[in-house]
Amino acid sequence: MKRFLVLTLLMILSLALFAESWKMDADMSLTLSQSAFSDNWAGTELSNITWLANTNASAEKQLKNWLHNRNTMKLAFGQTHLQKEDANGDKYWEAPEKTTDKIDVESVMRFTLQSWVDPFLAARMESQFLDLSQESADNSRFVNPMLFTETAGIMRTFVNTEQILFNTRLGAALRQNVNRDQITDFSTMDKETSTTMDGGLELVSELKKQINAPVQSTFRSRLQVYQALFNSKEDDLPTDDWKSPDMVWENTLTTKLFGMISANLIFEMRYDKEQVHEMQWKQMLGLGLSYTLF
Repeated sequence: MKRFLVLTLLMILSLALFAESWKMDADMSLTLSQSAFSDNWAGTELSNITWLANTNASAEKQLKNWLHNRNTMKLAFGQTHLQKEDANGDKYWEAPEKTTDKIDVESVMRFTLQSWVDPFLAARMESQFLDLSQESADNSRFVNPMLFTETAGIMRTFVNTEQILFNTRLGAALRQNVNRDQITDFSTMDKETSTTMDGGLELVSELKKQINAPVQSTFRSRLQVYQALFNSKEDDLPTDDWKSPDMVWENTLTTKLFGMISANLIFEMRYDKEQVHEMQWKQMLGLGLSYTLF
C-alpha cells in the first residue's frame, strides 16, 4: 500500500511539471462576537467572547487531456470564553471551550474521458486540531483521531460555469479510523493506537455558487452519505449501529458587506448512529473579517 501511494505521488508530480498552471481558490475568515456587562448590571447576564477562524482552499489542474486533479482543504477552529460568578459573587473567566474544530483535506483524480460519467479516484483525511476526549486524564492529543477514506467510482459534473459548479460522485470506499495514544487502562495509564477499518458505498454531491446581487456572496454545500457494508471489528461491537448509513450535510454562506467585513453563516446537519441515535445539527452566524487570496 505504501509503495502504491509513493508511486502515485511520483506520477502526479511528474505530470504536474508538464501541465498548465494551477487554478487556485482560497478564502479565510475570522468571526468574533463579544458581550460585556458592568459589575453593577441589574441582571443575571455575564460576559462572553466567541471566535471562529475558517479557511476554504482549492487547487485544480488538468494534468493531461485525460486526467484532472482537484485538491481541497477545509480548516476551522473556534472557542467560547464564558464569564462565571462564584459563591461570593466574584466574577471570573472559565477556561475556553472548543466550539468548532475541523481538518478536512481531499484529493480527487478524475479521468476525463469525455463520456457521460468519468471514473475517479479520491483520497481524504479528516481530523481535528485538538482531541479533548481524555482531557480529564491529562491526555490531550493533537490531530486525533484521523479518518482516512479511499474511494473509486464514477462522477458527473452537471453544471460548470463561472457562477455555479455542481457535481456528484458515487463509488466504493474504504475507511481507516486511527485513534492514537488512547488510554486503555487508567490505573496503569497504558496507551495504544487502535485502527478500525470498514468499507462500503459513498455518495458525494458538491455545489458552489457565486452570488453577485444584492451583495457579493459565496455559497458552498456538500452532502455526503456513506453506507458501511463491513467492519473489521463487527464481532467486538455491542450493537449493529455501524450498519446504519452516515450522513453529513455542510452549508456555508459568506457575504462580503464592505471591504474585508463579511457576514458568515454556517449550518451543518449530520447523522451517525454510532455517536447519537438522532439527527445532529449546528448553526453559527456572525460578523467578521474575510480575505480572498486568489
